[in-house]
Amino acid sequence: MSPRDWLAGACVAASLGGCAIGPNYERPETASPSQYRLDTGMLAVAADSAWWDSFGDPVLNALVEAALGNNYDVRIAAARIDEFRGQLMVARAGFFPQVNLSALATRQRAGTFNGTPFASLDGPRNSYQLLANASWELDLWGRIRRQAEAAEAGLWNAEYARRGVVLALAASVVQGYATLRGLDAQLEVAQQTLQSRAQALDIFQQRYQGGVISQVELTQAEDDFYSAEASIPPLRTAIAQTENALSVLLAREPGPIERGKPVTELQAPAVGSDLPAALLARRPDVLQAEQAAVAANAQLGAAQALYLPAVNLSALFGAVAATPGALWHSASQVWGFGAGLTQPIFQGGAIRGQVRTAAAQRDQAILAYQGTVLAALADVNTALANGLETRNRLGSLQRQEKSLVIYADQANARYEGGYTSYLEVTDARQKLFAAQLSAIQGQVDLLTGTAALYKALGGGWPAVPESVRDAGLVGDARAVAR
Repeated sequence: MSPRDWLAGACVAASLGGCAIGPNYERPETASPSQYRLDTGMLAVAADSAWWDSFGDPVLNALVEAALGNNYDVRIAAARIDEFRGQLMVARAGFFPQVNLSALATRQRAGTFNGTPFASLDGPRNSYQLLANASWELDLWGRIRRQAEAAEAGLWNAEYARRGVVLALAASVVQGYATLRGLDAQLEVAQQTLQSRAQALDIFQQRYQGGVISQVELTQAEDDFYSAEASIPPLRTAIAQTENALSVLLAREPGPIERGKPVTELQAPAVGSDLPAALLARRPDVLQAEQAAVAANAQLGAAQALYLPAVNLSALFGAVAATPGALWHSASQVWGFGAGLTQPIFQGGAIRGQVRTAAAQRDQAILAYQGTVLAALADVNTALANGLETRNRLGSLQRQEKSLVIYADQANARYEGGYTSYLEVTDARQKLFAAQLSAIQGQVDLLTGTAALYKALGGGWPAVPESVRDAGLVGDARAVAR
């Protein structure tokens, strides 16, 4: 068989078989442990639900939904989906012939002594053209298909990035709200403590004036009062900062945030963990990294196709005449068609360099995907450990608080009975105040840790309010990819 016959047969086979140059994507091998370091005994989490509902606060639910509808990062991510939709449309346009229509009108006068064929003409000459031309590159080697495959992967990459933004945003709102309600509770405890110590200080001042107690005991009562008083301004500052941060997430001007249930009534739902393999199908960052690898693999095939000949078909139809009316005369018609083949022979290593670059980018994307999977597994293991130990710590803090309540009552009774100094009362009150604040913070840590675990497991990203979808802020990449 001659080389020409072989090339013709290869072209026909490629065009009929729909093959594409370059390796087809296969998911790289990744770490796949059978379980996490901590087995919670539960193997399911509602990844496609509004998981923030589980905290049992309608105000929190409204804040999360408001953030998903108004947050600028979510809207930017949705706009990026539209951007990649456009890029996919551009890539797929190569499958079809490109048809253009052109019209041209000229008026020209040739010089008398310039030696042109029109040198003898006295006046200017008019020319009118109306032409339609078409060109079509036959995708024999799948270069255009690979480019479209890369563009489709880019679209999915943008969609998974949007899901990641939604997931992170919901977790941030939940964590910010829990922090805010915790600060509210701590401020309430500080104010109650200040009020009780103010009453005690008033009694001690009266006793001191009556000569019942010494100045040492009075100053100890003053120290109790002023330490409680000094704890309030930082809490108020933290509340304002948290409200401002939540306002930014909600795309509002800084201001007060609505309150719902107190932090002690917020339910920290028990979150079970899926098997590690489920992360590959759910976590947005893992899916996003894989789509980057898919795109890089397709770009490698497109680069390899540059070694092979490009076949182009072209056609022309139209009219050329000296007057506009003559354009419609059959004698003015012009037409033509043809086929061309371009085979790179020597490019100074340019194509080889493109292939080498694409191969290196593909390798980088695969390594990045494998690293992302490892990071996701570590993230979940850390979140599970944090959740377990936070529950244990909260239990200890709550038991400590109960013990210190008894200690403070007994110390005060012993002092009033004359069995101990006021220093013991001061010590008991300070420890109780610190324990109350720590117990509240432990509750906040449990709530924020639960949100972090949902985020680590990739749960909740499809749960976007219908009002947000109706507003067109969240794109559906699957509809475009089909």
